[in-house]
Amino acid sequence: MWLGSVTFDRSSGLSRYTGQITHHITPDIDAERDGLVADLVRSRMVTTTYSVTGVGPTLNGQNGEGDRYYTDGEIRMGVLAVGGRPAPHPPTELPTPLIVSLKDAIWRRAAGAPAR
Repeated sequence: MWLGSVTFDRSSGLSRYTGQITHHITPDIDAERDGLVADLVRSRMVTTTYSVTGVGPTLNGQNGEGDRYYTDGEIRMGVLAVGGRPAPHPPTELPTPLIVSLKDAIWRRAAGAPAR
C-alpha cells in the first residue's frame, strides 16, 4: 500500500520558526490531488479509482508556515496497476457515496467553484 498527498510548491524560502529551508504551497489542495489522479489515469497506472470521506472541508486553512489553503477534504483512492505496467483498460470508477456527492455540491457552492 502506498499513501501520499500532493501540494504544488509555489516557492521556497526560510522557515520563520527554524530558519531552515522550506516551501510555500498554492492554496487549492484539491486541484493538485485531482491532477495527480488524472495523470495516473492517463498513464494507465491505476485499475480502479474511488472517493472516500476524508477530514471534511476546510475553507480557510493555514499550514505551519502560514500558507492559506482550502480543500473539500475528500480522499481519492487509486488501485495501482500490477508490476508498474500500464493497465490494459481504463480504470473502473466506483460510484461516489450519495452523502459525499451532497457534501461536494454544498462545498462547490460555498467555495465558489464551478460544478463538475
